[in-house]
Amino acid sequence: MRKKTLNIALITLLTLSLAIGLAGCGGKDKAKKTSGDTLNVIDSEWYGLDAYQLDSSANLQQCVGESLFEWDVDKNEISDGVCTDWKVSEDGKTATFNVPEGMYYSTGEQVEPEDIVASIKHGQEVSPYADGYKNIESMEVDGRKVTLHLTSFKSDMLYNLCGDFMCIIDKDELDKMSNEELMWGCHPYGMYSLEKYVSGSEVKLIRNDKYKTASKLVKNKGKANFKKIKIKFNVESYTALESLKDGSVDMICHIDNDSKNQLKDSDTIKVEDVTYPECNYFEINTNKGLLQDKNLRLAIALLIDREKLCELTDGQTVPAYSIVFDSMQNFSKEAKADFKKNYANDVKRAQKLLKDAGWTEKDKDGYLTKDGQIFELNYYASSSDVSRIIAEGLQGQMAEYGIKLNLNLIDWNYVHEQVKSDDYDIAREGLAWAEPILVLNRCYYDQNAPGVLNGQKDKVYEIASTIDSNERTKKIGELQKEMFKNIDIIPIYTEKQFMAHNKELKGFEIKKDGSYSFNDLTW
Repeated sequence: MRKKTLNIALITLLTLSLAIGLAGCGGKDKAKKTSGDTLNVIDSEWYGLDAYQLDSSANLQQCVGESLFEWDVDKNEISDGVCTDWKVSEDGKTATFNVPEGMYYSTGEQVEPEDIVASIKHGQEVSPYADGYKNIESMEVDGRKVTLHLTSFKSDMLYNLCGDFMCIIDKDELDKMSNEELMWGCHPYGMYSLEKYVSGSEVKLIRNDKYKTASKLVKNKGKANFKKIKIKFNVESYTALESLKDGSVDMICHIDNDSKNQLKDSDTIKVEDVTYPECNYFEINTNKGLLQDKNLRLAIALLIDREKLCELTDGQTVPAYSIVFDSMQNFSKEAKADFKKNYANDVKRAQKLLKDAGWTEKDKDGYLTKDGQIFELNYYASSSDVSRIIAEGLQGQMAEYGIKLNLNLIDWNYVHEQVKSDDYDIAREGLAWAEPILVLNRCYYDQNAPGVLNGQKDKVYEIASTIDSNERTKKIGELQKEMFKNIDIIPIYTEKQFMAHNKELKGFEIKKDGSYSFNDLTW
């Protein structure tokens, strides 16, 4: 019932490795019949059922481990899910919610409030994302009501309560099983449970007939329409696409751009835009090199033509003009407008800045020089397809105005290392989160950046402690404007994501954050 929080670099990797030969009847005219009560899906790889121990999740894992709450992207607020009636005290130190009766695990045991408490404690011990709810100091149960005692309110806590990395596991299983046993042996609360797992290849799910939800965001609040789901992963992309075409597969959760283009005129297959909120941006070295000069950083920002860069990717990207992108929670229109007005798309102003700084004469290759030195910068980015296309396009744009951009296209992790070691001029970084606090907390890899030195994390923490969502949006906008003044982070683009499914498969409602539910899927 929600979209995964999967790093964009990982999404790209998974897309390239999609695959398989699915067992099933072929024939284009049998697409519906071959599925029947079983939904056949190609997803990214599964690594376990205990979501708390995972650092990435596949799309369909929401089917076997439902989050405590849902996030209403239209109202920008937390909404009922498994749990209901979320309330926060005026001082932000106490939160309460209810656990309705009548929800049963696939084992037949009823979901109890004590399970919620035990699950959160388990997450605080093992989850790589436990920082998001470490402010939960203690918990208590009174009947079906759970009370959280908080050290302080944190808005990113809400995101975690609604996210893929928190689910509900029976306290008895948490007490009896080791962490290793929990990975594939637990039975989280959800529409389905695990029937079979083949390492590196597939999972088979079977419906939990006693499932129900209090979610206001779906029509079907009871058991799923499909009795079983067969999921394949880690196979070749071409085979996956052919399986969708011949009807032996009903859905591919992630398709690459070539597959999208092949399917655009199909009469039997529909492509859906499921782009998850993310921002790819340039981090600029302000500590050494030519770009210590703020006016030169501004000139670079003003010269970038995002629209043309995105055109080069053939529909795989769209321009970004703020770190908290348009489809993220607490998106600020004011921050976006401020960036577009002051830091983008003004070649004449950029050229004047360059001239005023003494960069006027061009050498025989057409590059600007000053005191015999060429205007030359080192750019680091991931070697993945989209990143490479953007890099080459940027190199061409800079060369047009006399700036030599040396491309260093390397593994994503090595880009981070270059920035952390302060050995770069410009580096392309990216963060894929719907929650702005998580983005703003992590956007600086360079610890010498002005934002870091000016206490960025302290300011983010203060914003996260703001209970009122509208006030939080305002503060997030103001912080971004402050960051833009440093000109050490420049938003560039967001990478689009697509899925494809048989047109006869109904019940999709794609929200603006790319999320969709499996509750209502049916033929």
